[in-house]
Amino acid sequence: MTIEIKNAVIKYFEHAGIADGGAFSNEWKVDDDYVLRYIFIKADGAKTTKSTITLRINNNPITKAKALCNTFGTNAEDALLLNIALSKGDTIDWEGTNNEGATKTFTIEFVLEKVT
Repeated sequence: MTIEIKNAVIKYFEHAGIADGGAFSNEWKVDDDYVLRYIFIKADGAKTTKSTITLRINNNPITKAKALCNTFGTNAEDALLLNIALSKGDTIDWEGTNNEGATKTFTIEFVLEKVT
């Protein structure tokens, strides 16, 4: 199921050249008021199989210790609908591990709806 997202905003992060078993991490300071609808996570543009991620908003985990990256999906048709309210100044941070068996480039996309 997909939902209509008015005032859609995409925030994109790339983590290039992550070796098998290697880690990636980053954070984003939210720049406006949004509803976080989806998080898409891909490795070299494809669905992951065994890689894991931990996500937090303002240091509060939205994953229990870690979750499989593919839990979140890669597009609106297979993604987990989140509907998490975010306020300007909030921080989203993440730590992931590449368990795909080869060096990969990981992308994380936040699909947001701007609150008007």
